[in-house]
Amino acid sequence: MTVKRVLASAVLFGLMILNGSAFAQSTAQNWPERPVKFIIPFPAGSAPDVLMRQLAVKLSEKWGHQLVIDNKPGGSGVIGINAVLAAPTDGYTFSYAQGSAIAIVPRTLKAATYDYKRDFVPVGLVATSPIIIAVPVDSPYKTLADLTKDAKAHPSQIDLADVGMASVPHLAAETIGLGAGVKFMHVHYQGGPPAIQATVGGQTKAVFETLGPLLGMIQGNKLRVLASMSDRVEPGLEKYPLAKSTVKDAVAQGWFAVIAKKGVDPEIIKKLNADLNDALKQPDVVEKFKDMAAYPRPGTPSDLDKFVISEEKYWEKVINKLGIKPE
Repeated sequence: MTVKRVLASAVLFGLMILNGSAFAQSTAQNWPERPVKFIIPFPAGSAPDVLMRQLAVKLSEKWGHQLVIDNKPGGSGVIGINAVLAAPTDGYTFSYAQGSAIAIVPRTLKAATYDYKRDFVPVGLVATSPIIIAVPVDSPYKTLADLTKDAKAHPSQIDLADVGMASVPHLAAETIGLGAGVKFMHVHYQGGPPAIQATVGGQTKAVFETLGPLLGMIQGNKLRVLASMSDRVEPGLEKYPLAKSTVKDAVAQGWFAVIAKKGVDPEIIKKLNADLNDALKQPDVVEKFKDMAAYPRPGTPSDLDKFVISEEKYWEKVINKLGIKPE
């Protein structure tokens, strides 16, 4: 009897494992069965919000369930990221976050206690937007080399505008200085518009900012582009030299990605990644993104994981060299 009971228990245990596996597989295959929430750390109507809503339409149509946008701006992305960490791991809450909140903010703000590798799993990179180096249209600088040459001749006297201390534009400008072996004077403004206006008005020699906020002034012949800090030449930006051609490894771009709290079913991650990539390849989505100076980057979760880790290492090195401490 004892042997029979042991065998029966083993069979029952095996059936439980098989049933559990089948249930998990069925759950992933049927996902989503209700609305899916994307928490984004931007205000409604902002450029990243508009881009995500474009994708939300495509994904909602595909799923037959609504993709709900939950805007939680503030704290340099920390509020939105923490909201995802507070959510269950049932596959119905995801983060659509900016790269700086993932790779930079945990190294500059004490309030950012999360860690990408410890707390999250990658879903997919959505898009990038390069940092652009622009000068007034009547500036004597015709190339990035002209700017760095003048900075070498006048240490700490060439003033550059950015959108705030330890922001991506500020750190991008610092990478130019570190790579070229020159010292700039960095002038921090509260947001893109005043930084751009300061450069248009001649109060600063150049501005570092993502392409979107600069487009109007570039197209209006108020600013001239010296270089794009993208890692590649994007469609429509062929006439802009890459900064890394002048200053080694000078790459800096805003980027957006979908990540999930660790513990979400890998099969759900895989399905969401496939659906996200399909949406990013739709011609009207590509065109809408391009109009807003963003460039889709479909890829696998593994691609995003490698990208995030490389960004973390890159910016950690810059931050350490600059001696920036979390505040």
